Amino acid sequence: MGKWGALGAAVTLARAAWTVRTWQQVQRLPRTSVDAGSVTVVVPARDEEANIDRCLTGLRGQDYPHLRIVVVDDASTDRTAQVVRRHAAEDPRVRLVTSAGPPSGWAGKVHAMHLGAEAAESEWLLFVDADTEAAPDLVGRLLAATERDDVDLVSTAGRSTTVNAGWWLLLPPTNVLLFESTSVDGSRGKALAVGHCILVSRTAYDQSGGWRAIAGTRADDVAFATLIRDTGGRTRYVDGTDSLTTAGLSTFGETYRSMRKSLVAGTSMYAKGPASAFLALGGAGLAQIAYGLVPVVTTLRGSKRGTLAWLGHSLAHWAYLRRVRQPEPAALLGPLSTVAFGVLMLDAAWHALRGGATWKGRDVRG
Repeated sequence: MGKWGALGAAVTLARAAWTVRTWQQVQRLPRTSVDAGSVTVVVPARDEEANIDRCLTGLRGQDYPHLRIVVVDDASTDRTAQVVRRHAAEDPRVRLVTSAGPPSGWAGKVHAMHLGAEAAESEWLLFVDADTEAAPDLVGRLLAATERDDVDLVSTAGRSTTVNAGWWLLLPPTNVLLFESTSVDGSRGKALAVGHCILVSRTAYDQSGGWRAIAGTRADDVAFATLIRDTGGRTRYVDGTDSLTTAGLSTFGETYRSMRKSLVAGTSMYAKGPASAFLALGGAGLAQIAYGLVPVVTTLRGSKRGTLAWLGHSLAHWAYLRRVRQPEPAALLGPLSTVAFGVLMLDAAWHALRGGATWKGRDVRG
């Protein structure tokens, strides 16, 4: 392997160092809350009967005084609307908005969030997924983060309350790539946000053109934060995993399908047709598989450089697992995790080419 082995080990360790350094920049939410004006929570919901009760219970239990909750039922075929109506009857802060689905040119979730924002009259808008559950202090601590960091938008991801292989096989390499293509403070590349939870000031929202400005996007979280950044707002990704959990990635199968959907949707944003998306995802998938296999093969052959490369994979993955409270020893499977992610990308490439990349009955390719 010679110089190529040395180069490979150096690249892997450099990427690991970047991931660890980026996590050091991701600050945790402030411990104390602030009162920064009225907040409307917008919950887009499509076929969320299994989750919406828990989501609304958490939101209604917020210890923040100036709160309204708008749930947009996005043409659900289950009992989502009935559950929301029960909460609305019990709590006047809860309001149900119904939608027949997105018009031409709109992505479903983006249109639902747009409708929710149109129905809100508040100084802040908080968009949360229906499969999340908020601790009572979430809203106040998010607002405290906007004051601490002097920003117009803050976002955080939820953590799983269960341990499953999806979190320690598929999500760590995703985190590595995300940190390399986005920035937690919006200073380079695209601005990082996660759709689980995005708080934005109404002023910045209106100034950006809101969801209408990115109506057709399926990768809505990063696109929205980047839009806010590019129209004069300041953004920040924070660690709020002690105040927000998600049930949407509770099993390996759920995690796999969700990530495949995101890969197809994200690639379709810039690919010129299914063939282009297939080539982009397929090439990236093969590169990931090779990137993960080489340290394994060379280490088994007794290569010290291969061992260093394995260490780099594990270090990057450990930084992620530690933050999301998944088993840290799973980081030792770092190279194999990268291989698994490459296989997922190949599957996404096939779905991008042949179709079948749907989410709740809708084609994510646009």
